[in-house]
Amino acid sequence: MTTTFPATGTGLRDRCAELFCADLAPMLRRLGARDKGAGARAVLHPDDAATREGVWAALADLGAFGDQRQRDLVDLAELAGWALYQSPLTDSWFAAELLTATGDPAYAPILRDLAGGATALAVAMRERPGDEPTEPGPLHRHEHGTVDAIRSVVAFAPDAGHLLLVGTDGGRTLLAVVPATGPGVTLRRHDDIARGDLYTVTVTHGEVVGAVHDITDQYAAALARARLRHAAYLAGSARGAIEVAAQRLRERTAFGQPLARMQALAYRFAALAARTAAVLSSVRAGALAADEGADVRLTGAQVLLLAGVLAQEAAAECVHVHGAHGMTEAGDAQLFYRRAVVDAAWLGRTPSLRREAGRLLAHSRIPPR
Repeated sequence: MTTTFPATGTGLRDRCAELFCADLAPMLRRLGARDKGAGARAVLHPDDAATREGVWAALADLGAFGDQRQRDLVDLAELAGWALYQSPLTDSWFAAELLTATGDPAYAPILRDLAGGATALAVAMRERPGDEPTEPGPLHRHEHGTVDAIRSVVAFAPDAGHLLLVGTDGGRTLLAVVPATGPGVTLRRHDDIARGDLYTVTVTHGEVVGAVHDITDQYAAALARARLRHAAYLAGSARGAIEVAAQRLRERTAFGQPLARMQALAYRFAALAARTAAVLSSVRAGALAADEGADVRLTGAQVLLLAGVLAQEAAAECVHVHGAHGMTEAGDAQLFYRRAVVDAAWLGRTPSLRREAGRLLAHSRIPPR
């Protein structure tokens, strides 16, 4: 049982296929994971650090951070999700789009460094872990060009050359860029169930690169496109969990035959594969629409909602067919499950996405007067 989902035929996916391949995926899934309970004391193994830098440089060489269409980026995001590649990849895309939207020439060196693989970017939106990205935390401006902010659950903050602080002030959505290791910036790592690399960032009189920009008119559209890419990542994660489970079904036997021959199990995973294909189809349709300049806020909320639920269900089924082995560190099934829990809520939790999609859907059906 092997699942295949046709991409849109773009060159970026083809160029990156060898990087995210079956031989390297087991290594990528565990790349950079920290020891349980290490918290702020966690140290990345030197071999992992070197490999992470090599993968990032390879992505840059392959054109992952150039001027790509959304259809290219969702295809690459799906591959990264399939390999459970934890990195600042999707955050850097989101950040680059926000920086470009401002038109500020002060950001040109940052964007050049990103395109060349010399840096990564992190987007910091939430003041508290439970906050939604549609309602960023407060951002306090000072007259002398510095800002104050507290941001929770910022991914890969030490790997980023700059932090993009998205916040609100006076009912407007603002963007401020500060160096990740600049004066007034404090990073503190904390543990998460996905054993990833999340930080609380405290900025006190942080020095702003360029100016503080009002992005109220651009933020919702940029977030919608980021949700399309993240939905592709989650669908890729579901595909990876299905394939890991399928391999286990072929290897594990009961009543003298492989579990893969039992229709009840086969039907469950066939249904998951069909749902994954449907989500990916919707994501790609949304990416094509975004490339044509369409409003994809509703599509972004819908596909992210579907992909988040799907990733968690596929990961749970993967753990189930592995039995007790699936809950141990020895297998990859638990990786898919733990990371799906965190990744599914990254750009919006299920209840919030339902409300947002419902509001946008209702608004789209109101006849003009």
